[in-house]
Amino acid sequence: MVSHDEIKNNTLVMLNHTKEMFEMIYEGFRKHDLSSIGKVEEIEEKLYKDSEGLLKSILRERSNEDIKHFIPVPEHFDRMGKGLNKLFNATKRKIREGILFSDKSVKESYKLFDETLVLLNSVGDCIRTSNGDLAKNLDGNGKRLCELADEYAIFHEDRLIAGVCTPKSAPVYLDILESFRSVIWHVRKVLHEFFVELK
Repeated sequence: MVSHDEIKNNTLVMLNHTKEMFEMIYEGFRKHDLSSIGKVEEIEEKLYKDSEGLLKSILRERSNEDIKHFIPVPEHFDRMGKGLNKLFNATKRKIREGILFSDKSVKESYKLFDETLVLLNSVGDCIRTSNGDLAKNLDGNGKRLCELADEYAIFHEDRLIAGVCTPKSAPVYLDILESFRSVIWHVRKVLHEFFVELK
């Protein structure tokens, strides 16, 4: 029998895997170096294994009203893993092919990396302390970050048209933006499962 506390603890473990992957990818992006992102896929496997284990536990208790609303949580972590995998591959391609971003694209990427990392850390604290007010703030921040990624995609198109960005860098940068949107959207959805007031 899986308890609410066990679901919470398993969620925090998966959140930690997510954060670890994210930090490694960020370091690789920042240093333009592949050596720091070598273990990303290893941690990704742990994330999928843990999410599968949690899903099985929750499904065994699906008749329990207090537990069954957590059924989507493992799937959201799977989706975060896929989003991070896309970010990992885009970063790897950027490094391997020596693709250079414009100063503006680099600055935008750093802002999204920094703010998403703050969000991931804060969501862990929020779930740990069951803080509903913090959950509302974080949900709002996540929504704003997704809108910011959309805005950056438009700015990028303008730079591409103006010849500031190269056609080679465009798909890589757009993949990075799409990854952020995916990860942040699913982080928000996990929050929604823990805090009824967000639904």
